[in-house]
Amino acid sequence: MMFICLLLIILIEQSHGNDLFSKIGDIKIKNGHATKAFLLPKGEVIYFWEQTRPPTEEEKRLRAEWFDKQWEEFRKNAEKRGIPKIEEDAREIAKELDRWHSKLPLIEKTVKPFLSAVARGMPMLMRQAMEIGHPLAREHFINQPVVVKSGLTIHYPNGDEKNVQLDLDKLYGQESWARIPTEDINIRASPNGGFWVLETKDKFLLLFKIKDGNFIPIAKIQGQSPIGWSLNDRFMFVKSLDEGSFVVYEMQSLKEMAKVNLKSTSCNIKSSFIRAAAISDEFFVVSGRDTLCLYSLSDGSIRQPNIKMLRRIGGSPNSVIYGVAFSLDGRLLYIASARGFFVIDPYNFSLLDEYILPAGSSFYFQSLAGISPDGRYAAVLYGKERINGWATLFIWDIHNKRILQRIGTDEGKMLHTISAGFRHIYPPAILTKDWTYLLIILHDGTIELYRRR
Repeated sequence: MMFICLLLIILIEQSHGNDLFSKIGDIKIKNGHATKAFLLPKGEVIYFWEQTRPPTEEEKRLRAEWFDKQWEEFRKNAEKRGIPKIEEDAREIAKELDRWHSKLPLIEKTVKPFLSAVARGMPMLMRQAMEIGHPLAREHFINQPVVVKSGLTIHYPNGDEKNVQLDLDKLYGQESWARIPTEDINIRASPNGGFWVLETKDKFLLLFKIKDGNFIPIAKIQGQSPIGWSLNDRFMFVKSLDEGSFVVYEMQSLKEMAKVNLKSTSCNIKSSFIRAAAISDEFFVVSGRDTLCLYSLSDGSIRQPNIKMLRRIGGSPNSVIYGVAFSLDGRLLYIASARGFFVIDPYNFSLLDEYILPAGSSFYFQSLAGISPDGRYAAVLYGKERINGWATLFIWDIHNKRILQRIGTDEGKMLHTISAGFRHIYPPAILTKDWTYLLIILHDGTIELYRRR
């Protein structure tokens, strides 16, 4: 029986048949890298790039001075407010443990001294973490490369390019030592290629309309990632700066259609725990670390699966719902989670299809890049457990429950990170709506472009 199970795992994890996509070219930045890009329907690529150089000794010295001042301020605040609060909480936890253990049988009381010591030792652990973290953070900060140029480039399928260089003073600051590569910029495009948005580090979204190859600025919206559109470009959602709320816009009028406040409902999702979101003509869905919320655009109601279904699809303290996507007609909801891959009916949360990852699997459903128009395939990424979160993309055959193709399996050719921490990170793989083109961003800043066979 064990041999049969292992054989099934091997058959599932092997790539089957001809690859769905073949590589047609790559884009490399001289002395730099691209970390953010988007793909238009006809294969045009627009990407944000940075050229860098190593810091000079003088720049390192200035960075060290600045870092030490910032760290000292942080340490004082921690000693004045943070650690005393932790000490107070730790004492209360220890007292509660004492009261709880006094009611336990004798054999269970043996763990009492250990748990109480752990609770009372929390402030000490905080101080140790600061002592350990300081030299590591300082070394990392002062040795960051210096940005010497950055910009946006439009790359056409025939190889032509158009460059727009950005103002370094406005984007990074006037001092060269302060010009450190940024992760605060995002660029996204709508599925039909009618709009694109630039997310700036000051939490504003610059919205552009794409017409006849030209970019026409139409709005400046306060908000942040995640950002996305319905597959027909009708609606756009933006995470607001309020904790746990989203705004939905109707794109023709740019009017605010709905404000989804998740904190005021039973679907209470903390902002830092938001993993993914998607929108159709009828529903807006957002996944948290261990839950899933569905908002009706017609009546404003918010629903979530019952606890049994939620646990089945991966919403539990021991699992994570990483990705969500609607089918082309909006009548199916696809879910990628730590448990596996699922297809549910968004109208009643009934389970239509599932694949549960077996023990010992060598791949995971850790980020969802898209669903093919016919609903046959899913583009999925995994690799959170790797150093820096470098990812591998695989094309998942939904019906036959097997991997059709893998991209980025070799050590030097893995995709950009999918380990977000407390930031929202988009999948480093983007597909056109019709799945004709696929763009991937490698961890070294190279962009590769693929075409459907």
